[in-house]
Amino acid sequence: MDYFFAIDFDGTVAKSDVTDAVLEMFALPKWLEIEQIWQQGMIGSQECLSKQFALIDAPLAEILTFVKDIEIDTTFIEFVRQLQQEEVPFAIISDGFQVFIEYILAQNGLSGLPVIANELRSVNKKLVTTYPYSYARCKAGTCKCHTAKKAAQGLPVYLIGDGRSDFCLASVADFVYAKANLVDYCIQENIPHYVYTDFRDIKENLRRQQIEKNVIA
Repeated sequence: MDYFFAIDFDGTVAKSDVTDAVLEMFALPKWLEIEQIWQQGMIGSQECLSKQFALIDAPLAEILTFVKDIEIDTTFIEFVRQLQQEEVPFAIISDGFQVFIEYILAQNGLSGLPVIANELRSVNKKLVTTYPYSYARCKAGTCKCHTAKKAAQGLPVYLIGDGRSDFCLASVADFVYAKANLVDYCIQENIPHYVYTDFRDIKENLRRQQIEKNVIA
C-alpha cells in the first residue's frame, strides 16, 4: 500500500472527545464560552486550548486516572495491527494532547504507536500547554496539514477523521475517510470521500480498492 494514513483521535479512535471530557470534568465553566468563540472561528485551537486548560486546577495524575476509562473504537485495534503487519506508514495526528492519547492507547495494549499532538505538562503544580507541531501560518495547536505532509515523506495522504480539526487537512488530502461533521464539510466543499462507521468499513473499502487496482493492472 503506497500511501500514508493520517488518523485523527478524538471521535475517531476514541469514541468521544477526550479534551472536552477533561474540560467538562475539571475546568471552570468559562471553558464553554471560550469553546464557542473557537467554534465561531474567532480564535484558533492553540489559543482556545491554552485559555481553557488555564481554567483547570486539578493535578495531571488525577486527570490521567479519569481519561483511562475513555473507550476507543475496538475495530481500530485490528486495523492498526494490519497496518503494522503490512508495513503501511501511519500516525495519529491530533489537536488534542499526546499524554492523554498515549495513556488511553496503553490501556488498550497499543503502546508505542506514532502520535503527533500537543503537549501537556505539570510545572509547579500548574498545567502548561505547549505546541511542538504548530506552524506559523496556522492557528491550530497541531497543524495537521504541515505535519501530515512531513510525516508522509512524499506518499499520498489518506485522512481518517470526523470533525472540525480535520477540515483543513481534508482539503489537501489525497483521499478522505469521513464521519460526523467531516462528512458535511466534504459534501459542502466537494471533497471526494468515503463515509465510514468504524474501521472495519475502511478495511473493506481498502480491500475493494486493491481488487480494482489489480483488475486494472
